[in-house]
Amino acid sequence: MKLDVKALIVSFRELDIAREKDPERFVMEDALTELLDGIYKYGIQIINLDIFHADTEEKLSVVLSLHNILPKNCLCIGARDETLAMASGLGIASVGYPNPAIPGQGLYQADFVVEGFEEVDVAFLKRVHQRRHGIPWTVAETRRCILREIALEDLDALYGLYQDEASARYVEGMQKDREAEMEVTKAYIRNMYGFYGYGMWAAIEKSTGDIIGKVGLEGCTLHGEPALQLGYLVGKPYQNKGYATELCQAALAFAAEETGFEEINCLIQKENAVSIHLAEKLGFSWQEEVEIQGKTMQRYKKLLHFPRNMDIMYPTERKNRRLS
Repeated sequence: MKLDVKALIVSFRELDIAREKDPERFVMEDALTELLDGIYKYGIQIINLDIFHADTEEKLSVVLSLHNILPKNCLCIGARDETLAMASGLGIASVGYPNPAIPGQGLYQADFVVEGFEEVDVAFLKRVHQRRHGIPWTVAETRRCILREIALEDLDALYGLYQDEASARYVEGMQKDREAEMEVTKAYIRNMYGFYGYGMWAAIEKSTGDIIGKVGLEGCTLHGEPALQLGYLVGKPYQNKGYATELCQAALAFAAEETGFEEINCLIQKENAVSIHLAEKLGFSWQEEVEIQGKTMQRYKKLLHFPRNMDIMYPTERKNRRLS
């Protein structure tokens, strides 16, 4: 499913951060000005609600029809609840911006909320648009594969992965009832991807387009604290060819860059010598035995970042957050 963003809907009055005492009557964040200045080269048109006095769904629909643009091809940046509600009513993806000059806004209708625009680019806007319309995100690309979010259309291929009992012996299985598995997958896409921004992803071989496995990140609880773990399953025809290492390295890079965790775990049954070997190859080290859902697991750990109490500097943390 491919839906391009063809129009960015904004109200410049809402994006004005000037206050009464400011000598300038119109001020925008520098990063937002840079984003808007460069957006045309991506074939995205800016529609200013102020010019058209488009303050209702009906008026905005008329404006879009005059521009020959469908709501599903739009994205809105708004700082007022009324604007975001209008966009939501038309099925338009939206980014909420808590403008300090416009206090008292909940921004609950926004798909995402950003505190600033330093890390907002066209790629981020397109991901917001994809999330709104249920389009799986591509999260990483390796030499031979692509990692992307799982879609309902992948179920047949995923069932095929689990047919080899030896490969799937140490991982959680799928529902025998396909309809039940579909509901589980829908909930997973909505809650895991939609809220956390990560999860188990489909591993797709570039040359064939085939799903060859599942690799990704899952949340867990260790000693009463939230933790992150790496998981993987690679189909039998693709084992012992370096695919698992390649894909797990991509997942680890994502974990280091896109999550706030300082370390990541592998929880492996003692008999699973292949996974233990892979974990050690990826730089994990054994920590302890832990009980997880009635099973004794070997816990292997790898640092993603240096501990926060060390005397080093960190890049600015991401400011984008998802409203639950």
